[in-house]
Amino acid sequence: MAEIIPFRGLLYDSSKVGGDYSSVVAPPYDVIPERMRDELYERNAYNVIRLILGKSFATDDQDNNKYTRAREFLNEWLQDGALVRDDTESFYVYLQEYDYNGKKRRRTGFIGLMKIQEPGEDKILPHEQTLAGPKEDRMNLIKQVRGNLSPVFSLYDDGSDGGIQQTLKKAMSASAPLIDIERDGERHKFWRLQDEGAIKDMISRMEGKRIFIADGHHRYEVARAYSDMRRKENGYDGSADHIMMYFTDMADCDNLTIMAIHRVIKVMPAADEDEIADKLSAYFNVTECGDLSGVMGRFEKEEISANSFGFFNGKKYLFMEPKDKDRLQALITEKRTEEWKRLDVSVLHSAVFGGILPVSNAEGNITYIRDPRRAESLVADGSHMAAFFLNPTRIEQLRAVAGQREMMPQKSTYFYPKLLSGLVIHKP
Repeated sequence: MAEIIPFRGLLYDSSKVGGDYSSVVAPPYDVIPERMRDELYERNAYNVIRLILGKSFATDDQDNNKYTRAREFLNEWLQDGALVRDDTESFYVYLQEYDYNGKKRRRTGFIGLMKIQEPGEDKILPHEQTLAGPKEDRMNLIKQVRGNLSPVFSLYDDGSDGGIQQTLKKAMSASAPLIDIERDGERHKFWRLQDEGAIKDMISRMEGKRIFIADGHHRYEVARAYSDMRRKENGYDGSADHIMMYFTDMADCDNLTIMAIHRVIKVMPAADEDEIADKLSAYFNVTECGDLSGVMGRFEKEEISANSFGFFNGKKYLFMEPKDKDRLQALITEKRTEEWKRLDVSVLHSAVFGGILPVSNAEGNITYIRDPRRAESLVADGSHMAAFFLNPTRIEQLRAVAGQREMMPQKSTYFYPKLLSGLVIHKP
């Protein structure tokens, strides 16, 4: 069963860091480009970027590198009082307000600790495959800081009564938020929840629930591997048995926004436009569009079928709708459930890349981009050969696939908005 507990988190002392929480927080490490990282470094000497995504230098060695510097920064900030440990074990309520497609949305959740269990024996359901490089990077970091700098983003089903959500709303209405900041058009509000009765009720309600990982698969796998490693130590104290996690109700679909992640191909066998179109047209109705807006506009039409894709190779913009979905999915040779085979990302990677067009799925050959304009520019500047555009994965598809313990292709979902790093840190 899922075991959830409160914890004494590390929080910034606003009086020590300049009084502005927005100057010390950051997006998750894996969505921060180099230019943003440099800007965050300059914004505040205590910005969490120094912990989650440090800079590397030519003089780095085994004893002095971005991971050891993260450990030193963390220890220094604890010593000088920039980071302070809460006196009482708490859950932390986190509200994000944002606009999407012209509608105001409010996503509410809470941050706590979840006990790490053995694969297959727990109720933790990841949904995406992971990559070796990011896992090695995060393992190097956790070995040094010995804690969780950012929460893993997870989903649960609150049930018909919505009891946990009601508790969170009550906590938010009882006091002003501890943190209330705005970044990039998003409002982030943050409260402590320390009421013992409410905490016990939430723990009880979470027992037995299935937890779906939405974002942070690499960090979750690394935390489990790190826990396994620590448990082999003589005199192990249990300090790595839990991982910091954000939990939100997956039944609140109106406030759960998933964006598509488009695929940009670095290398694909040379083929002229007519040859590509001929291969695709055997399985798709292919329409030429004048520009990217024409491609993306097709996705917005209600009658557009699942397993439809856009394509750009620097010269032509194409939109393709499947002629026969069963025939298309017959190209998928993996032994998978029907739910998995119907995913757009599965059809693209296994049927289109693996069968129709000779595109390698090897790590490093595909760049994953949320912004279609950015994907287009990578092809236009010659650094990549083609871009494929997709519809977003739906929450009910995630539930169906992950619920059967199947993994989607990597980067199948982009949950928006991202959780800020630096609101609270877990260090036993």
